[in-house]
Amino acid sequence: MYSWLKFKQAFRIVCVPRVFSRCLSSAEVSTALRPFYFNVHPDLFGKYPEQRKTNEYSLQQLSAFLEAQQSKRSITIPPLSFYVRQKDMPEGNFRLVKISLNSNDVRDTVVKVLNACDISTSYIDKIPRSTHKTEYREWIIENSAVAKEKYESTNATRKQVESLIERLCKNYGIKEVRKYEVKYDSGWNISHIRGALQSLVSLSTQHSHHMDNLKDRTIALGQFTGVSLDGDVFLSIIDVRNEWLSLIKKVSQEDAALSMIPIYEKTLSSILRNIHVRRRKFMPKVSATQYCNHLRQLITSIGDFYGKGKKFSDLVPECLEKYEIVVEPEAGPLMVSPTGQFITPSSCPADELMAFIANHLDEATLLLTEYSINKHVERALYDEVKQRFELLDLRKDDSITPALMILCCQRLLTRKAHLNTLLRGNILYITHYYSVLNEGTLCIPWNFK
Repeated sequence: MYSWLKFKQAFRIVCVPRVFSRCLSSAEVSTALRPFYFNVHPDLFGKYPEQRKTNEYSLQQLSAFLEAQQSKRSITIPPLSFYVRQKDMPEGNFRLVKISLNSNDVRDTVVKVLNACDISTSYIDKIPRSTHKTEYREWIIENSAVAKEKYESTNATRKQVESLIERLCKNYGIKEVRKYEVKYDSGWNISHIRGALQSLVSLSTQHSHHMDNLKDRTIALGQFTGVSLDGDVFLSIIDVRNEWLSLIKKVSQEDAALSMIPIYEKTLSSILRNIHVRRRKFMPKVSATQYCNHLRQLITSIGDFYGKGKKFSDLVPECLEKYEIVVEPEAGPLMVSPTGQFITPSSCPADELMAFIANHLDEATLLLTEYSINKHVERALYDEVKQRFELLDLRKDDSITPALMILCCQRLLTRKAHLNTLLRGNILYITHYYSVLNEGTLCIPWNFK
């Protein structure tokens, strides 16, 4: 796969937090060029080495030209050639586009590239060349002050939370206590977190001899009680203390299962043509033992599939190392995730899984490529939004994909002239609804008006 290092070298200008003109930021440039990337990205030309090589070279030339414009240097580059994927053209047929660039302005260069590929410039057209104020009557404007007041009113509670965490870490050698694994839409707030920590401190005082089991471990207040696949000890905020104590007593027993996970994942990868076995960041919570059982169940099914003399379709490449698969509980879906991963329940019949992979390779390739671009664009926009609005923090719900977060950040930045001072000092949480939480977090939907 065309590595991110090469891609970043080809477009490193879009990841540098600078401003190219009076109002065109690096994040805005990368966002404007995003549809162009999807049409010419070398990863999408794996079967066509000549076209792949041409696009890779032209991307590097375009990078050098944009970089020169950024630093106010004048350079000359030959016309750039790009093979562009077209939805209305048969597989293997591409439109060859040649672009001559001679402008000294980054905005003009971006527009010319988009126009040459018949890609809409509506996004960049909406970005003003000079800053001006626009009047908005939005929910954000009406509630940002309320959120700040609530945040200030819970200052004492937050200090108590930090004090309790410090006490636990100091007394029992706990590596870290994470308090933001609790879902924002679960109804739990900073007061509930304080209560949970007070209960944990009380439990630790009464059963201090068991607390040695938590030395050098990370504790997380979350939605389940158990050891995560990363070895972190999760304590559900709604469970009673006895359930916490039961886990703490036997927490080391999970280590045996944790040590087996890499072995099972490597085995699964090898029998699926070196596909990468991944875990979704927000996959359903299971214990290490449960996850081992899920992996073993799927491995057995695929082993039986091969044992009957069956095999992958001839259309499937001999090596699937650029693809990813995630194994989830038995009731999970069989699908391609928005980030291009194959998601399979552990109970999925091998015949069905093999056919699904064969029939969805193109979809997975497109989504993986999109995600590889989006996650870096999202990070650039995230940093810019947090800095521009001087936010205390910027977070998002598990269900907000990089593509949705990009759209939200774009909307915020186009309103920066009027929202700048209003959002300063807020904690902004991107989700699907409007709300001001008790501790002062300002929740807005990604497509806020």
